[in-house]
Amino acid sequence: MDVHDLKTWLAHLEERGSLKRVSRSVSLRHELAALSQKADGQTALLFEQTDGAPMPVAANIACRRDWYADALGVAPGELLREVQRRQEIKIKPSEVSDAPFLRNIITKDIDVRKILPLPTYHELDGGPYISAGVFIAQDPDTGAGNVSIHRMHALEPDLFGLLVLPRHLKGMIRRAGERGEPLKAAVCVGLDPLLLMASQLVLAPGEDELEAAGGLWGRAVDVAPAPWSGIPVPAGAEIVIEGEIPPDERRREGPFGEFPRYYSPAAEREVFRVKSIAMREQPVFYSIVAAGYDHLLMGAVPREAGLLRDLQKAVPAVTDVVLPLSGSGRFHCVVQIRKTNEGEAKSALMAALAAHYDVKHAICVDHDIDIHRPSQVDWALATRFQADKDLFVVPGAWGSRLDPSAQDGVTAKMGLDATAPLGGLEGHFRSLRIPGAGEAEF
Repeated sequence: MDVHDLKTWLAHLEERGSLKRVSRSVSLRHELAALSQKADGQTALLFEQTDGAPMPVAANIACRRDWYADALGVAPGELLREVQRRQEIKIKPSEVSDAPFLRNIITKDIDVRKILPLPTYHELDGGPYISAGVFIAQDPDTGAGNVSIHRMHALEPDLFGLLVLPRHLKGMIRRAGERGEPLKAAVCVGLDPLLLMASQLVLAPGEDELEAAGGLWGRAVDVAPAPWSGIPVPAGAEIVIEGEIPPDERRREGPFGEFPRYYSPAAEREVFRVKSIAMREQPVFYSIVAAGYDHLLMGAVPREAGLLRDLQKAVPAVTDVVLPLSGSGRFHCVVQIRKTNEGEAKSALMAALAAHYDVKHAICVDHDIDIHRPSQVDWALATRFQADKDLFVVPGAWGSRLDPSAQDGVTAKMGLDATAPLGGLEGHFRSLRIPGAGEAEF
């Protein structure tokens, strides 16, 4: 299928029976998030009415791993390898002069709470948020594009508070400030799942996620100039919010319930001043509930593909990798290996802990363990792991600033080798098997 915008994807989900429409009016304060959470991992939702701005709200649009495989046109078991393959393909965007979001452009009397249906998600959240705003900005020095998602706390009619962690966008804001300028950005709300996935790819500075999205799509992403900034943005976006991030202005943002399932505390942070809102006729707003499968998988799948690539370069015996959602899709990593030499498991563990700062605990298991079944990983730990020789700890490593147990992002990392000794799977560690168990019927 040609997944090129949110509405196309929603129509596809509805056709396959994976979309539920909610026709009654739903409150944006907690109720929309509560219903989204209740359906998490089961079905996408389209809230046709809320008690806010008159605009439908989509949620849970990619809350299953097999839906990503469906969007790529492959079997679920081929998902990571297909993302890995397509991630190596870069296709420059194709510029078009017109786009559906240019039908309605608002530049005066902007009040985001009246124009957009902004949910308040958790009990202690600081207020309503845009949780799925895809920022598109251009490096002030090189002009290179960058695509990333940052939470947006509605503070005033035309002002959002942001959380910008120390990654590429942070550097762009700093470099624009060194020029005495604010950084212009366009925020897209309502994109297809492959563009959302592209925003989470771990790319080198200067690489453009829109080119990577073309690789995932299998064709160039059509982009059109946003009306205020001229920044090229996906032509299929439902809503485009433009504005600027001043280098030296801070406001109190938060608290907000984040992906580790804890509140990120309030603090003085960057702001986004809105200059323009452009949107389609009958646009659909997109909501992500933090720590839901929609949120976690969006980050986990592209990270897994990158980890698999990096680990196989370091240790060719690695066969698969997963970031379990029980570990917030970030902090725990399980590596599967077909061991040919002793020591490969520990090398793979060190590579996993170093490959991404979020990875905090890594477990290596043999190829007979299904790493997507936590009970099998637990069994490998229970029967193939001895803490005095199979565990190592790295103190004082760079980790996630959103991990509440870390100290300003500094964390301890741990590797656990739960593989059998070389040759052990055919000997002392040979697991039980009942012949014909898979075909037996009553």
